[in-house]
Amino acid sequence: TTTDQGYKVLNERVGLIYGDSITLDRAQRILEGLEAKGFASNNLVFGIGSFTYNYLTRDTFGFAVKATWGQVNGVGRELFKDPITDSGVKKSAKGLLRIEESENGFTLFDQQTAEQEQGGALKTVFENGKLQYECTLDQIRERLSIA
Repeated sequence: TTTDQGYKVLNERVGLIYGDSITLDRAQRILEGLEAKGFASNNLVFGIGSFTYNYLTRDTFGFAVKATWGQVNGVGRELFKDPITDSGVKKSAKGLLRIEESENGFTLFDQQTAEQEQGGALKTVFENGKLQYECTLDQIRERLSIA
């Protein structure tokens, strides 16, 4: 299988996880290597590790990206993390999410209906393996510098 741009995509059951010690420079080199070999970047995910956040870990910030909803055999299921050994910092959002922006910043609403989830500030980037919204790393950095 290939993307619309002609890059090779691995079988959906196979993927690559590139773990700790990922700097922006290292990630860029890895992605350039994939491109040079004709592979799509969606074959790979980068792990959140010590180099990602100024040599600190995700636990320093209580931040991680997790799945919160999935569909199995046509049935939607809420997914969440609530470790019994945690003080509440690692408890995740649950189900479909909506983010609303106000003058005070952003507010997360979880356990939303499908209709509620469609509102708010989040944009669909990938849907069913297809890119819906494309932007460059420079555009993302620009948005971050404005915020």
